[in-house]
Amino acid sequence: MVSGRRGEKRQEQQAFALKGTMPAITMLSLRTADVSAIERQLADHISQMPHFFLHLPVLLDLEALGDELLDLGAVAAVLRRHNLVPIAVRNPTDAQRERAVAAGLGVLRTPLSRAPRQPAPPEASAPERAATTPAPGPVRRARDAAPAPDPVGEPPPAGLTVRQPVRSGQVIYVPHGDLVALAPVSSGAELIANDNIHVYAPLRGRAMAGAHNNAEASIFCMSLEAEFVSIAGRYLMADEIPDEHRGKPARISVQNGELVITRL
Repeated sequence: MVSGRRGEKRQEQQAFALKGTMPAITMLSLRTADVSAIERQLADHISQMPHFFLHLPVLLDLEALGDELLDLGAVAAVLRRHNLVPIAVRNPTDAQRERAVAAGLGVLRTPLSRAPRQPAPPEASAPERAATTPAPGPVRRARDAAPAPDPVGEPPPAGLTVRQPVRSGQVIYVPHGDLVALAPVSSGAELIANDNIHVYAPLRGRAMAGAHNNAEASIFCMSLEAEFVSIAGRYLMADEIPDEHRGKPARISVQNGELVITRL
């Protein structure tokens, strides 16, 4: 007697599942179509913390360019040369969208429509628009640009205190002074400072103190749950943090050229 199952087609195992997610992705907000300027400033910025940017996925935000055409294929090649991974563009015009697709980049579908732009004042249309944040001092910004130089004669700012939770995808950068966070730092969030970083709450994201090779800097936190910590180029990944310090108050500092974690 032949079993009725023998003639049935064997059900194939499901090969994949599509899921909508919003992972932490670095956004490079382009402010010039000059590919040479982008590469020059990008190389300078990456040289400060090359291990941090290795194989980092990057989203290109084109909103600040307006209708200016950009060779997105060349920009993507620049990113790959520096071991970054360009994945998509955001806020493109129709012409920029076509160039993005031709360069093998995705197009982020949100926001669905692009808000109308206000005409720029005359002084904002100078031919040499740099890809840096124009205002000096501690600012919240993406990792897309090197720190702006301080105006001559002005003292550097004293640091920054953040009172709200730092959520996944946010980057807080302080070029001078200490960065103090009074609320939790989520996984996927990043804190960067040239001096000390203090987190009076759980640190679950990434923290980079002594960004300009300041080995005297330290990282302090009330609960060490970080994905990545770095001081002056020395770093520890999450799996390199000893279990005895995980979830505990800790100080991270440089001693004899290596990162050392001590309990507070």
